[in-house]
Amino acid sequence: MERYLQIEKINLKYNIPLHILICLLMLLVSPLLMGVANLGAKDTAKVLEMYAALIGIVLVPPVFLPEQDHDIRDLVYTKYTNGAIVYLVRIFGNILLLSVLLGIYVGILAHNGCEFPIGRYFLGTLAEMLFMGGLGLFFYGLCDNLVIGYMAPLIYYITAMGSGDKYLKILYPFSMARGSYDEKICLAVGAFVLLGAGVWCRCRRK
Repeated sequence: MERYLQIEKINLKYNIPLHILICLLMLLVSPLLMGVANLGAKDTAKVLEMYAALIGIVLVPPVFLPEQDHDIRDLVYTKYTNGAIVYLVRIFGNILLLSVLLGIYVGILAHNGCEFPIGRYFLGTLAEMLFMGGLGLFFYGLCDNLVIGYMAPLIYYITAMGSGDKYLKILYPFSMARGSYDEKICLAVGAFVLLGAGVWCRCRRK
């Protein structure tokens, strides 16, 4: 356990402080970009799905970033801790961070008089965050390129904004605003598949 805590401590200290700061700034400026007070359930869902969920793209794909330096990558794979374990610990830590940030944001919405099912919307938004982040992680692991890792979920997001559920079907990310929740379950399952596939692809590159 101490070994895993050390991995996460290094991750928090050196790898993702900037990404956390960007996530905080995105959430803090949301009142300037959209209303976040006295919203009904539908409008609250739009805020969470179309804006707050974007921090998943910021925080999840950089899991592999330290190993972009091939010397560091070689060092990771020569340690007695399996490289996949290092990645999974980072992923778990980043998911925990996303949950905390989202929980605070959902709490602020509730405090501002927004009326919505808190637990349901929290889990639904987290599922979307992890799916978009997992999509980025998968393409980063597949292509060994962080830019592609960021572009893939952005293309998915833009597609969802443009064509709605016409092409995305059960993977449509903005379903809560329409009163549907089944898509969130599919996104949650897809997220874990993408995260696992991303780690597998990355480990294959060693």
